[in-house]
Amino acid sequence: MKTVALLVKNGIGFGHLRRAALIAEAVQSRGRLKPVIISQASSLSLFRNTPVDVVNFPLLHRVSSAVAEDAYTAILDRLLDNLDPAVIIEDTYPDPRYLALPSLAHRPRLLVMRRLDGASFDHLRTQGRFASFDQILIAQSRTDFVREGHSGDSAAAVECSGRFTFVGNLSYTPTSDEIAQTRAEYAPDGAPLIVVNGGAGGDQMPDGYGDRLFAACAEVAKRLLAAGHDARLVFVTGPYYAGRPLSQTPNVTVRRYEPRLAALLAAAHVAVIKPGNNALSEALNGNAHLVLVPDVSFLEGLDEHAGRVVDEYGGAISTADPDTLEELIRDALAQPPRMERPAENPEGLLQTLDVIDSLAEPVKPRVPMRQLMLALNLGEGRSGTDLCSVLPPLLESALLLDGTPMPHADDGVHSGIALPSGEGTGVVALSGGGPSVPPQELVDRGVRLAITPGPIPREIARWAQLAPAVPSLGILAAEHVTAREGCLDESLARIARATTRHEPACVIVDLSRLTDDGSLKQYLHGLAEWLGTQPVRLLGSEETIALVSQRLLEHS
Repeated sequence: MKTVALLVKNGIGFGHLRRAALIAEAVQSRGRLKPVIISQASSLSLFRNTPVDVVNFPLLHRVSSAVAEDAYTAILDRLLDNLDPAVIIEDTYPDPRYLALPSLAHRPRLLVMRRLDGASFDHLRTQGRFASFDQILIAQSRTDFVREGHSGDSAAAVECSGRFTFVGNLSYTPTSDEIAQTRAEYAPDGAPLIVVNGGAGGDQMPDGYGDRLFAACAEVAKRLLAAGHDARLVFVTGPYYAGRPLSQTPNVTVRRYEPRLAALLAAAHVAVIKPGNNALSEALNGNAHLVLVPDVSFLEGLDEHAGRVVDEYGGAISTADPDTLEELIRDALAQPPRMERPAENPEGLLQTLDVIDSLAEPVKPRVPMRQLMLALNLGEGRSGTDLCSVLPPLLESALLLDGTPMPHADDGVHSGIALPSGEGTGVVALSGGGPSVPPQELVDRGVRLAITPGPIPREIARWAQLAPAVPSLGILAAEHVTAREGCLDESLARIARATTRHEPACVIVDLSRLTDDGSLKQYLHGLAEWLGTQPVRLLGSEETIALVSQRLLEHS
């Protein structure tokens, strides 16, 4: 049976390990592939409850960090070489130390990525961190991704490159029986249940977040008990908690690790949590009122995200202050259960498994060919329908431009844009003078790529830069060739040069000077006959848009 290696992030977080275990256990249950989790976590608590094979490297504290890192990388490389995995799965965000591992070269690679704030995503993209992955699954809805405020280039790369897929949130959803059993264990008398969790318990910054959060909640618990309130609190500190010791009291239960945290959060009446991706997702699956206490968190932007969550699902945002927390908790306890919940997402995990299975299938290598997008400008008065009778089959994927300029939406002034013949191509051709409509208007109409006689005119580059669209509009420089009767060889020479200079190449052939059907047919058939003998593959508009968008994933 083929092996799948899951390389997970390590350090102070824990939610990503739980997501990786969820995926690995689903892969194992499907029975087609054998998953192996490779980690370097400080705590093995989570892995004691999984049936999946785990290789956990020790943290080497007694040697210098450089030596420890070199040793870890060398051993990891040998381990992966011995496992010979059919697919490599990375979790959370790209790790640069995996890029140079010889054992990973040429293996199919999948990234399962939780939400990142817009600035962090853009930073990773411009560093080329996403370029080495065959597929990237974003564990977020498209709508929520857009709300993060991503740049136009990042939005275009995600939407058009063909590498990214939205699979929705991936987290464990407990059954109603699991929720009921967990509630009965922690609040057997039916008392209101308050769950406090700060993630894995570690500090992204040395600011004592966990100590401040649980100390404040311990004070709130003391006040509730003194007032005779019957609420019970469960502190799940996380395995990396390093704050002051917490004592159990008549209304406080302390757990360093709770394998049923998803069920516990779903059973809660109030959830006081650090709004990390996993814990927040699990809390939203239940009916608890949310009291979110953000902290510094690498690449997540928790403050902004917490605000969006509260706007959609209710709740409150707080600091780790006992007076503020007490007021918010008392208010939440007095309310009926929260009814706003995200839709369940069982399809997301199934979609993830399907992608893993498809990547594990061997793909026969192909000899690389030069790739060419060919646009035929028909000229005014001639439509794509007119060309059907003389267009050779080999040129059917060519983009047909009818030569009609698109008027400005308001005043009817010609904008310098040639529309394709027919709709749905997502491509326009720009003249050197630049259009009068803003880029966003074209993008809103479904345009994702503009082709223009190259090199790209300064006016068009400035037009795109001064009013950037979201997602950004790709611009591709094209070789402009004017077809003339009896001058086919000259055209072929220019097309040949274009295909060797650029990848992908784009050529706009102006057919307006071929006025009769006979010369038009002779020219097109000669062009098709020559292309059929060349190591050139004609690209459709969608393929070209994807290739141009993939450039946005490369180092810039």
